[in-house]
Amino acid sequence: MNQHQITAQRARLLAGIIRGHVDGHPQAKALRFVARQLGQAGAVLRGLGGDHDIAARAEAILWRARMAAPEGFPAEVIGYVSAPLAGYLPGLDDLMPANPLHVRRERALHARLLGVIGSGLLASSDDQEVTAALVGLLDVHTAHAALAAEVEIHGRADAHPTVYRPHIGTRTAQHLPGRLTVFDGGQVLAELTVPYGITPGEVWQVIRDTEPTRQLIAA
Repeated sequence: MNQHQITAQRARLLAGIIRGHVDGHPQAKALRFVARQLGQAGAVLRGLGGDHDIAARAEAILWRARMAAPEGFPAEVIGYVSAPLAGYLPGLDDLMPANPLHVRRERALHARLLGVIGSGLLASSDDQEVTAALVGLLDVHTAHAALAAEVEIHGRADAHPTVYRPHIGTRTAQHLPGRLTVFDGGQVLAELTVPYGITPGEVWQVIRDTEPTRQLIAA
């Protein structure tokens, strides 16, 4: 198959996967629109749209589908549909999580993605094999989006410290994911290990309660 046929096949199959999950979905209307756009892109690539520049038109339709994807749907997967036309695969963004548990989960997701791509199923001419690859990609990117939401709460490894300066008193603090340094009058009072999901209110409480050498064990 040529690149037009491969893209059309992936668009058709992804549209079918989406349609199979829209009933009762809170974003059913938006998902149906995405499925229709995928179907339209496939039709253009099969020469049914009467357009000579079918690749550019199909890419524009697929981009519109990607932009219209509702929250909770991993729009990046549409990039695997358009990959034969665009010339590259989307992959996973580097989340740079500070939490070691998140680091391990991110590595596992990268390994899963490599497994799907390396299996060769996405490049198959068999509909069932391509469908299996697309489902695998949906699963990986959905899990990656969930992890990204957790990293946003728990912090990235390249985060800048958040500085806490109370209105009264001489204590201040610098908070990085998993670490809180409390100062008193410019001198280090304590360096604490804190939970990655600690809230600002909890940080203020720790600053008030901290005694020298006392440590808050991570939850």
